Amino acid sequence: MKSREMLSYFGLSEVPFGKEIPTDALLLLPSVKNNLAAARLLVETRGIGVITGKAGSGKSCLLRLLADGLPPGLYRTFYLGHSSVGVVEFYTHLSALFGLEPRLRRAAMFRELQQHILTLAAASHLHPILFLDEAHLLSNDILTEIRLLTNFHLDSLNALTVILCGNETLNRRLGL
Repeated sequence: MKSREMLSYFGLSEVPFGKEIPTDALLLLPSVKNNLAAARLLVETRGIGVITGKAGSGKSCLLRLLADGLPPGLYRTFYLGHSSVGVVEFYTHLSALFGLEPRLRRAAMFRELQQHILTLAAASHLHPILFLDEAHLLSNDILTEIRLLTNFHLDSLNALTVILCGNETLNRRLGL
């Protein structure tokens, strides 16, 4: 059966479970609303949070809902879905994501990223939100770097919100 025939058979105009569905066309079930409210609270309090669930349960869709619902003049989202890398490569990906020229040394990229994040807040009045998808694949070293990257002004400023998104093994790893 061809897709057009299948859609016609069920009285549908579009594939109901495609990834391309605009967020305003998604059905917001009570569980989705609750999780979205929790994610918005995390953004407002500017911390580090975790979203976990089984494969295909809608974690990335929740990130899209969150990103699309944030005022663009106040927040800027950055999405990184390639998590199974080393520390230097992780910083290279982050630098490129934030529009910075990657450097050869991790320390130089770290300083430049932190300065860029502070500049976003001070000059542009934008709060950056970093979505790290497939975070269950992150190494322990990178998890440590994420914590360090969010440490501003002697840990007295929350200049970056980080949302780690992955399967349930992420909760166990963080618990260790």
